[in-house]
Amino acid sequence: MTSRRLSVETPDHFPDRIPDPLGATTWRAAALARTRALDREILATAGLLAVTASAAVLRLAAAGAPAQPGEGRAVAQTFAVDSLGTLLDSRTSPLAWLQVGGYTAATDAFARHTSALGAAREPMVIAAAGAALLLWVLARRIGLSVATATAAVAVTAAAPLAVGLQLGARPENVAVPWLLAGTALLWTSRRHRRLPPDLWGTAFLVVAVITAPVAAVFVVVTGSWLVWRRGRRRLSLMLACLFALGTGIGLGASAALSGLRVAAEGPAAGDWARVDPVFVVAGLLAAATGLLSHRLRPLAAGVLAMAAVAAVPGGPGSGALVVVVAPAALLVAGVVERAVRHRLTGPRVRPHALRLPVVALAVAVVAAAVPAWLTGLRSVVGTASDPAPGAAAARWVRDNLPGAVIATDGITWADLVRGGRSPEITVRTLDCPEDCLSRSWLVITPVARAAFARRPALAEAAAAGEVVAAFGGGADRVLVQRPAADGVVAAGEAGARSRAGAAVAGSNRLTAPGDVHEALREGRADPRVLTALTALSATRPVRVAALPAVAGEDAAEQPRRQVLLTAAGEPAEQLALFFTSQHGVFRPDSVRTTPEGVLVRYPAGVPGGLLLPFDNP
Repeated sequence: MTSRRLSVETPDHFPDRIPDPLGATTWRAAALARTRALDREILATAGLLAVTASAAVLRLAAAGAPAQPGEGRAVAQTFAVDSLGTLLDSRTSPLAWLQVGGYTAATDAFARHTSALGAAREPMVIAAAGAALLLWVLARRIGLSVATATAAVAVTAAAPLAVGLQLGARPENVAVPWLLAGTALLWTSRRHRRLPPDLWGTAFLVVAVITAPVAAVFVVVTGSWLVWRRGRRRLSLMLACLFALGTGIGLGASAALSGLRVAAEGPAAGDWARVDPVFVVAGLLAAATGLLSHRLRPLAAGVLAMAAVAAVPGGPGSGALVVVVAPAALLVAGVVERAVRHRLTGPRVRPHALRLPVVALAVAVVAAAVPAWLTGLRSVVGTASDPAPGAAAARWVRDNLPGAVIATDGITWADLVRGGRSPEITVRTLDCPEDCLSRSWLVITPVARAAFARRPALAEAAAAGEVVAAFGGGADRVLVQRPAADGVVAAGEAGARSRAGAAVAGSNRLTAPGDVHEALREGRADPRVLTALTALSATRPVRVAALPAVAGEDAAEQPRRQVLLTAAGEPAEQLALFFTSQHGVFRPDSVRTTPEGVLVRYPAGVPGGLLLPFDNP
């Protein structure tokens, strides 16, 4: 008689439950059950962490995308909290800026990133990862399976619409984790339970609404439904009073309206829908279908309410979509699961009659979504703005306008102040009234150009100003303009410079290489340079080594305002003394003695009316 040895390394050789004479489960079967349960938990946790990490990686890869409308305000507010210890505007979502600024200050984000926009977007990546984990928790609280919860997180992680919305530095992205945490705590199938989860859930929802007031629509619809359907009127009234009291004290009517205006900044809902039409259609259909499920009905009602708010013309479209994108992804996965598990009853209906058509429809939607999502992700992740023009413009401002008042967008404002420029002479266009814009130097970036439609005064000031420096090209082009009040150089003055330059070049006392003679005759020399060369050549021989260009000014068609002179029979210090003794508009910005000669630079911006004798040919 042969015997067969059972081993714990081959657990499939014995049954899960081995009855003993007392009818109990043996310790071996119980250990096997615990091991299998632990394996499933480890697998589920690994899958969730992998999907969450993928979401974070996708958003980090897209962090260099061009700034979205409205991000300038967020970047400036975050930098002010981080580095200046103040709020630029305490009426527009101050709690959001305190949270984001606290993170950047604790992690030195502005010191680690080359641009202020990248530093402000880093907390959004953390918020998106946290929202993904909390979305999984909410799905499990609803009663959905582990696979469905992970699928919902995967949809949120990979959908181009979700990536684009969750990438932007917006208060709504900060509010979403609070919103999901509060909703998960309120979601219960039990009528009676301990009070702390309800209190904590209400507190989290209050924080979400104070952070982003547009989230109040979702909270009122979904949160109220969850509490009311438990049939406990006293509990409902108590939580409603606590919520109203918390939001009323922490927010207020004026701050709520200001927060809604901030939520309205950005592309319209229709523009976002064109980015990812598959997700939009699937989300709306899932929300409408979810109303038929008792389990999903509160969430579906909240999603439909937020979709209606997003569709209002001129309303908080972008902000509402940011709030609703994660719950909509959960509804898509949840509706598919409920439909597959639904059992139709009747004498002639087979069980699970919906399973095959629902699975077929889900496969068809996925097949249509994957190519569209790959294209959308390439456009979101692969589209990056060039930071070089903005950095070059910041260097030009720092070197040439150390004391002038500069008005620009919030992102460039943060970069300039971070580079050492005083915030007292660096203002945001949002804080600059019409007369301020007409009297200030302007740094026109892509973000500022996008605001022309909403800020007519800014558009008029930019149209009236004179471009003195230009960096980059195309959509990334950055312009530095001086105000029209300083006197824009007339178009005819270029001819006067040509005639004056020809006279200077024809002097027998001036010696210069061919490119300098060419620049003088073509009118590419600053009137102050021409006047100084005329005065010098009237009393002594002059050697001009070069007319060095200032970065960005040739692209703006500005005349050369630097001249490099070599001493002709006199000490270089004596030549430098001639320039430093000048006054008024003829006084140079700097005079430096170099091994090549004396380098003279005049202030930026050509003054008008210096060549009156040469105005007429």
